[in-house]
This record gives sequence, C-alpha cells and structure tokens, in this order.
Amino acid sequence: MRTLYAIIYTLGFILATPYWLTRGILNPLYLKTLKQRFIGPGKILPRIGDKRRIWVWAMSLGEVLAARELVSELEKDGHEVIISATTLAGLAMAKNRWPNNIVLPSPLDFSLSTRRFLEHTQPDWLVLVETDIWPGIFMACRKRSIKNALVSARLSPRSFKNYQRVGFFWSRVLKYVDRIVTQTPEDREKFTVLGADPGTLSVGGNLKFDLAAPTEGPNARESLIRETGWPEGRYLVAGSFHAGEDLMILEIFQSLLTKFPGLKLLLAPRDRHKFTQTYRLSQEFFPLKTARRSHPNPTDQEAIVFILDTLGELERFYSLADLALVGKSWPGHHEGGGHNPLEAAVRGRPVVAGPLSHNFKWIYEALTETGGALIVEKKDLLDRLTELLSAPERLNRMGAAGQDFVAKHRGAARSTIEILGVSLGQ
Repeated sequence: MRTLYAIIYTLGFILATPYWLTRGILNPLYLKTLKQRFIGPGKILPRIGDKRRIWVWAMSLGEVLAARELVSELEKDGHEVIISATTLAGLAMAKNRWPNNIVLPSPLDFSLSTRRFLEHTQPDWLVLVETDIWPGIFMACRKRSIKNALVSARLSPRSFKNYQRVGFFWSRVLKYVDRIVTQTPEDREKFTVLGADPGTLSVGGNLKFDLAAPTEGPNARESLIRETGWPEGRYLVAGSFHAGEDLMILEIFQSLLTKFPGLKLLLAPRDRHKFTQTYRLSQEFFPLKTARRSHPNPTDQEAIVFILDTLGELERFYSLADLALVGKSWPGHHEGGGHNPLEAAVRGRPVVAGPLSHNFKWIYEALTETGGALIVEKKDLLDRLTELLSAPERLNRMGAAGQDFVAKHRGAARSTIEILGVSLGQ
C-alpha cells in the first residue's frame, strides 16, 4: 500500500508543478515554504527541558483558529506545543498567534519529507486538526512509535462520498491512526463505515466552539470605529465570501440603500487574491464609494462600502455587524460548503447564510433551531434582509440566541485532551 500511495502522490505532485510554479512567481514566499515542506526545518529542533512535545498540525486559517484553545490547554498541562500549517494564511496567523512557539510549514506527504520532519521535530504526539488525512505521515509515525490523532474530525458529505469510492484504501490508512476524536456522533459513524477501528473512535466535540470569548467588551463596535476612522452607522458584514457572491452581495446592498440610506457594507473576501478585484467591482462598476482596511484615508468617512483586505481580522470585525452574512453558501464560482458562523454568533451577531452550507450542517441546523441564524435562498435574500433590518428587536433576539448557543457547547479542547490522555502522560 505504501508503494502504491507513493506512486499516486508523486504523480499528483508532478501534475501540479505548473500550479506550484505559478504560485511561486506570484509570491516568492510560497516557493520558500514549499522548500521547507519538502526537506523539513533543516536541523533538529531543541526541546524545552523534559516537556512532552505535541505537534499540532492545522491545514489553513480556519483550522489554525480552531486550534487556539487546544494549544492553550495543552500548554496549561505543561506540554511543549509546536504548530504547523499548510497555507500561507494559516502560517501567518499561527506565527502571529504563537510568536514564542515553533511554527513550521506542514510537510509534503513524501516519505523523505515526513521522515525528515519527524527526525527534526521529534514529537511525542502528532495531532491533526479537522480534515487532514495524510497516509504518509500516519505511516511514518507508526514506524517510529509516535502517537498520532485526528481531532475535531469531520467528513463533509462530498469528502465522505469520495473516500467511499476507494474505501479499501482508506480502511487501511485509518488503521495507522491511534485516536480519532470526531465532532459529532454522525462523523464517528462515517469513520466507522470507512473502516476505522471502533476502539479508536470517540466524540469530543467541535473545537470551533471553543472560540475565545471576545475581550473587547461592550464597546467593541465603538473601538473599531475609532481605530479605523470609519463612519458610525448600521453595518451589514459579509464574511468569507467567494467568487460570484461578491456581485450578488453588492447588488443586494445597492437595493437595500433605497430603504436604509444610512446602511454600510463590510465585505471580507476569503481569498486574498480577491481583495483588489472586489474593491474595483464596488468602486468602479456599481459605483459605490469604497474604502480598504489596508489603505486608511481621511475620505473613508464618506465611504459606504469597506473591504476587509487583511488576514485574521474578520472575527473581531463581526462586532461591527447589525447582521452578518456568511459566504461560500450561495451559488457562485465555487463548490459551496459554507464557513464557520460561530465567529459572528459568539459576538452576539445574528447570522444569515445560504443553503450551500453542508460543511457545517449540524452547526447551522442547531443554530437555526435555537433562533440564532437563518438559511435563505438567493432569490429570497433581499426580502429577508429587508425584513430583518426593519426589526432591530428581532436581530437582538437572534444575536442573544446565537451567543448562548456557543456558550453551551464550549469544552471540546479539554474533552479532546482527556480522550487522548496526553494530560495524564499516557
């Protein structure tokens, strides 16, 4: 199986070479991290005394944010934690969040890469967050008697269907995973169907619920207004939207202005490559007076659309929102799946998302049931937003319900650690 996987992975890497080169030309930092992902840190990383070393591996920005409380709890238990991420955005956030920790690009899944990373980092545990199932690193850990785990693990309907097509392969891969801590019983059942040993499976909850409670206090909105120099007023915050959704949101916002002339719109593209494109779309195509977070200007007071073109700030900018829209959930030039609504809910902001939110199916179902969110079809979005913005008391009730929902589901980080047993030295 190792040989077959190595051949398939290598062929995939070769076919993706034009992609790597294009990314490298656009951003030289990408090639630098690619080199590190291939050959490792280059030296054995010194350990801190006799502390147990836990390697937390996150895929991208979302997983890095989800891992925050897990890392905090591990460090409270006296462990040394090193962090890796795959994407540049994830790496940047990890380095900013943990400036005193070792932060590395996650290795490629070649045998050479995984071997060198394990030799250089020498972890006692490897903990992968959410969706990373890499056969090479799991097999390398087993060979070196390094414990490994998938935590806050989930399988989207699409991923589950794809894995089932080659179930014979994944059933063998999952035998190399020591512990799988899933978000929900449904996820545990999916891993069972794929062939995971039931003895390795537990339900520990979703790490995304362990979002840190906002520290800005009740004056968060006022603080952001002072910091940015943006105007006072009611704000519609559209977070984590993807290609095609920006046009829809701007069109709807333009229509809303006829009934709510003081309304402002904050747009936060998920992809950094969309920052300038979205700015131009708003400023030149519609046209609407538009400002950018990264380019403060005294004339920003006159703007009505604001582009959040910085990374890692969306969470706190949800504090501006009278109403939050969460993207990748309406039809567009993307596969759909949705994004995390809890970042808005934890700040007491009502959430609206589209029907393509299947990657967060349980969260949206439960949040909707409690009254903290609404799922709205694209064709009905203008009417629903008009209704909600006309009913401030309803928005307040939705926000309070969402905040309460998040509070009731905290604790996944501590539960996960107890399941793994690392806090007990097992």
